[in-house]
Order: sequence, then structure tokens, then C-alpha cells
Amino acid sequence: MKRWTTIIGRSGTTLIAISLALLLVSFVPSISTHTSSGYGPLGSGRMNILVYARNFNPQQQFVGEVTVEGTVTLYVLELTLEFNFNLSSITAFGYNFTSADLQELLEEQPEKILWEHTVENEDYKWSYSPTRVMNATAVAYTDPDSENDLFEYTVSLRSGLAPKDKVQAIAYFVAPVGVILALPWFISLWKQRKPKTE
Repeated sequence: MKRWTTIIGRSGTTLIAISLALLLVSFVPSISTHTSSGYGPLGSGRMNILVYARNFNPQQQFVGEVTVEGTVTLYVLELTLEFNFNLSSITAFGYNFTSADLQELLEEQPEKILWEHTVENEDYKWSYSPTRVMNATAVAYTDPDSENDLFEYTVSLRSGLAPKDKVQAIAYFVAPVGVILALPWFISLWKQRKPKTE
């Protein structure tokens, strides 16, 4: 019995050490690898590509802040974009994705919508982390029937050592299990070291 108490107790202390290490890793700050920002009128029925990431993975996240006068819907889409050079266009550079393409995607492929939130006349902070590796794009879109004045945004692609929320959830689960497993062993050691009274 004493041997099993020791084995289980040491397993518990190992789990406690692992949970503490995971917590430390989760507190290491992420770094910004790309930031985009903009300010100006968005216009009704218009779309603005905020940020795009290839091989977007669980160690990364989009972190954004927007200020809206009017109504804007923010989307994170599972989408691959290509940057085109078009001599016939007034703006020669641009993505091969338009407002019409977005409307079609929203109607016909709703499974491509990873996250969405409608912002109306407010400042709003948001973040999104993927659950698997993918290509992802964050866009802002105004309904054709809405009236919008100004739209200001800053969006960053940030990378960290590990997905913070998941690592902390594991640590918060593992630590109590470790304490429960180690407690009988700690009590046994305390009783053995306790001086005997004559």
C-alpha cells in the first residue's frame, strides 16, 4: 500500500509541475508579425479586406479594434486570396475577391464563415484563434441598405508559443488532479516526519 501511495503521489507532483510549466508558457506574450490599419468612409454594400494569413494555425490569432459610425459586420473567413496586377484597373493592385464574391460566399458557403460579429456605432475589440491550420481572411462588410459614415480599424496577426486559452484550460484541469493524487503521499510523509511524543 505504501509503495502505491508513493507512486501515485509522485505522479501527482509530476502533474502539478506540468500544469505550472503550462501556465508559465501561456503567459509568454505573443508577438505581432503583421499589422494593418485604415480610416475613412466604407460606403454601403462595400467590403474591406482587413488582414489575410496563409497557414493560420492555433499558435496565431487575429487581434483587432474597430471604431464604427453606422453598421459594419466583421467576418473571419476560411478563404485563399491571390494578389493580382490588373492593368485595366484604376487601382492596378488588388485581391481577386470582391463584394459580389463575398455576398455569394455568405449565401452559398456559410461553412466558410469562421466567426462574425456586427458592430453598430461603437468601439469594439475582438480576437480570433483557429482550431487547425488554414488560410484565413478578416473582412469588414456593410449591408447595401445601411448608411455608414466612418470606419477605423487596426488588425494584427500575432504569434505565440502556444494557444493561450487551451494551454490554460489544460493547466487548470491538470493541477487539481495532481493535488488530489499527491495529497495522500504528502500526508504520509508528514506523519513519518512528525516527532513522536513520549
